[in-house]
Amino acid sequence: MNTKKELLATSLLAIALAVGLGTISFGLFSEAPPNVRIDIFSKKNGATSTSFLPSEQVLLEAQVSKNNASIAGAPVTFEVKTPNGTDFLVKAVTTDSLGTANVTFQIPWPSIISPENIWQLGTWQAQATIEIYGQTLNATTNFNCELLQPAIDVYTQKGGYGPNTPGGTFTLNETVILYVEIRNELNHTLQGWPVALEVKGVDGGNLTTSLDNLYTPSTNASGIATVINPIPPDPGYIGTYVVYATFRYNDVLLADTLTFVDQP
Repeated sequence: MNTKKELLATSLLAIALAVGLGTISFGLFSEAPPNVRIDIFSKKNGATSTSFLPSEQVLLEAQVSKNNASIAGAPVTFEVKTPNGTDFLVKAVTTDSLGTANVTFQIPWPSIISPENIWQLGTWQAQATIEIYGQTLNATTNFNCELLQPAIDVYTQKGGYGPNTPGGTFTLNETVILYVEIRNELNHTLQGWPVALEVKGVDGGNLTTSLDNLYTPSTNASGIATVINPIPPDPGYIGTYVVYATFRYNDVLLADTLTFVDQP
């Protein structure tokens, strides 16, 4: 009798220690305890995300727990379906000491960059399933794969990043360096593409001689076109200038502007 009591006490102590440490090993129980749950998340670059581009890495992470205590050693099956409903990935992974299982895959690169012909675009479906304590639990999540809008951004060495943003303040005899960056639907920069840049004086105290100029530089290997524009040491150039940058991509005209100020 004492031996049975000692065995029971030892078993209860082991269970209490496991719960206290925040980890329960799968297989300790033969019956389903309450409050067991599984969650699934999609991540990009270590952060939770539901938006991806073609060719990007997707990390699916499943977390298995009971009463907020992690369950280690539990087999989790990941299933991923493409936007057109076909099976893309089925893989089984065992949870670690933190109750976490994950799988990583890359969204395929499209052979044709056209929304009508890319099966990768749309809503992907992911599911994590676990059979534990005599029951089957699952969790689902969706994430999107979409193309971006092509973009153009003009800025100076002093700022102006983003659409229609001021590019800083300069003085007479200082050089203004204008940069134009263009990106396509996949957020990739484009090399060897011509852009149009126009610099015009718009107002200012002594603005009698303007920097009005038109440039057509091409983007370099980094997808950036550069124009170097020295400001003469003439008070007639004091004032505010606006820069217009335009670029035609797939019959769509993209545009951005910035302003900069020339002071004495």
